[in-house]
Amino acid sequence: MIFRFLLLSDEVEDFKREIQIDADATFLDLHKAIIESVGYKDGEMSSFFICDDNWEKEQEITLEEMDTDYE
Repeated sequence: MIFRFLLLSDEVEDFKREIQIDADATFLDLHKAIIESVGYKDGEMSSFFICDDNWEKEQEITLEEMDTDYE
């Protein structure tokens, strides 16, 4: 199965990107596809959010571990 994502921006008028990615792809694969489609340099900070049915953020998935608890 292929997932198709449409990326839009509230900040850039007429910004639109379509990403197609295999269902077995990881968030890292999706991150790389997005970075490539917009021409950003690799290593840009980013995160994804898992949301509920009302689009309320439940879990953040970051490119790098952001935990400040050292225990």
